[in-house]
Amino acid sequence: MISSVFSETCAYALMAEVGATPKPGLVDRWDSGAHADMNYATFEASTAAIVPYLTQMFEQGTAWESHDYNMLFEAIRLTGIEAEKAMFAATDGVNTHKGMIFSMGTIAAAAGLFYRRHEHFDAEKILMLAGYLCYDAVRKDFQKIDRKNPKTNGELLYLRYSNKGIRGEAQKGFPSVRTISLPAMRTAFSAGQTENEAYLDTLLTLMANVDDTNVLSRTNTVTQGYVKSESALILKMGGASTPQGMEALKKLNQKFIHLNVSPGGCADLLAVTILLYRLENGL
Repeated sequence: MISSVFSETCAYALMAEVGATPKPGLVDRWDSGAHADMNYATFEASTAAIVPYLTQMFEQGTAWESHDYNMLFEAIRLTGIEAEKAMFAATDGVNTHKGMIFSMGTIAAAAGLFYRRHEHFDAEKILMLAGYLCYDAVRKDFQKIDRKNPKTNGELLYLRYSNKGIRGEAQKGFPSVRTISLPAMRTAFSAGQTENEAYLDTLLTLMANVDDTNVLSRTNTVTQGYVKSESALILKMGGASTPQGMEALKKLNQKFIHLNVSPGGCADLLAVTILLYRLENGL
């Protein structure tokens, strides 16, 4: 029963993130943003492919009896590899959710482990537990980096900017979600915003405060600063619940497409925020 609840909530969260419109530089219901190789339908196919594996990671958490969290993380990592294969098969080789499989998968296992013990969901405690699960593995990952020959964009950004990206975020128990996006989403819904407005404003709050490695890998620190300042400006206008804010979002999307900017890291954090908010509130 609880596995099916998690599965449905997980699928909802992934598609709610994509469906929030208009999003600057990101795939939504209107366009593909700064992503020429994917669209809304690509995310539908990818979501259908990976949700069974994310649910499996949740179930691995609910079934885990040992206090060795490192072993649980190593177990779900193998499930994550299978999820990536399924994603690439469903999207003809397009990377829609690789980062999401890591972040949401880690949170899924932590949510399952927490639910096994407490029979309810507590977003902040689940996020801290997720940090414990992956802490040692992430530390070892960064120790293994060949400084003279980085193999991935993430490794290159770490060496260039000391930014650990989503792995560093996970290792710390997702502080951007705990202290930025979850409070923003709770405030938005308490204020009576629609789902679309709440999700867009939560995304903008993340973009205004988080160094997004997707932005950095495509551009530079100057453009990252531009993303933050423009996002903060739209929120100051009143955000997605005002005509001015929505118009500014549309214009920012066109600017981001021109600059090849995609705040995909923040989009992933939005999706896990939606997941946790809905699990915690029984939605």
